Amino acid sequence: MKLTSTLTFFLACIIGTSASAQVKVVIMGSSTAYGVGASVYSNSWAGRFENFYNKNNADGLDTLVYNIAAPGYDTYQEMPGNFVPPPNRPLPDDGYNVTKALSFNPDVVIINLPSNDINYGYAKSEMISNLRYMSATIFAQGKKCYVTTPQPRNDMADDLRDSLRTLVDSVEHSFGPYAINFWECLVTNDGLNMLKDEYRATPSPLHVNDNGHELLFQRVWERNIFDVGGPLALRLSGFAATAQNNNVQLKWHTEQQSANTVFALQRSTDARSFETIYTQQVPEARTASDYNYTDRPSISGTVFYRLKILENNRITYSSVVPVNLDIKIIAVTGLFVQGSSLRGNLGVSKSQSVQMQLINSTGAVVYQSSMYVAEPGITLNLPVGNVAAGQYFLRVVTANGMISTTAFKK
Repeated sequence: MKLTSTLTFFLACIIGTSASAQVKVVIMGSSTAYGVGASVYSNSWAGRFENFYNKNNADGLDTLVYNIAAPGYDTYQEMPGNFVPPPNRPLPDDGYNVTKALSFNPDVVIINLPSNDINYGYAKSEMISNLRYMSATIFAQGKKCYVTTPQPRNDMADDLRDSLRTLVDSVEHSFGPYAINFWECLVTNDGLNMLKDEYRATPSPLHVNDNGHELLFQRVWERNIFDVGGPLALRLSGFAATAQNNNVQLKWHTEQQSANTVFALQRSTDARSFETIYTQQVPEARTASDYNYTDRPSISGTVFYRLKILENNRITYSSVVPVNLDIKIIAVTGLFVQGSSLRGNLGVSKSQSVQMQLINSTGAVVYQSSMYVAEPGITLNLPVGNVAAGQYFLRVVTANGMISTTAFKK
């Protein structure tokens, strides 16, 4: 995903109007903010940010960027210097923390501490409480503070990856327009909460590559950190989702809509991790307008929808709307390893061809096969003798895209 020359010109116009006087930005954080995973620092999200917003700092007018990130650091180490941590937690480090950030007298501070707290065994409540404390300290000095959400990483057990997923909502709820979503663009859409292979720095299971860093830079740019305040001009006066047979009819109504507004319909099975299923850009401004879209999900149970809106370089979301669907799908039950075989049951609502994949904790497919399964199903007997001990997932995919993912340990 590359910035086009037209977009670059458009961004340059924004800089010229919103940052014509000198502005100071401090980037705090851990390895991602430091630039780990990028081929060179200038290709990291922080390096791209610095290069884009600070083109000719010799004249003393453009944005100055100070990056004080430290690989491996957690929220306790970056708390203000006068903070007293609880037992068995590290002390603040005044070389890299909020106190150091405020010493530059910045206009804006960006905090990118995505996952080390959870990886070190801290509770989710500790991490979000520390981020709130840091943000409040910075705002109390009359500065703006933006906090990035967690990022997916593949070297964690499934319960820890789920903790990162739920913390995304906590960050967005806690910081509202001052939250920057670093999760949605990087995570897989299969429910495993993994870092997508195309954005992973090989062979690292947790750091993003140049393409991933570019996506993160674009998330920062979309937040328009130099001009946050008033609400969007657009008024979303209705967003509804209704089940019709096996489909979902989505409708929404807008008023005072600006030109080039982008709507992205998003779907989730847990109201936390959303994927975009439809995007529409409207080139002209509209006083009032109605929209609709029909989704055909191959999912049973409660499905959640929301609308992501990009208007005037700002992002907002509708409320989350649940829909109950009763679609018979494939089901995997009773998985267990016996000797060199994975045993269990695969139930199907109708005879069909399926693809089965064994996926390890890093998201790599270690075995796959295709077979025809007659209704009501079969007893599974898959070879696992050649795979190492550890956490795995069995993913079954039908020809029409229905997916069942079940965890097991060898």
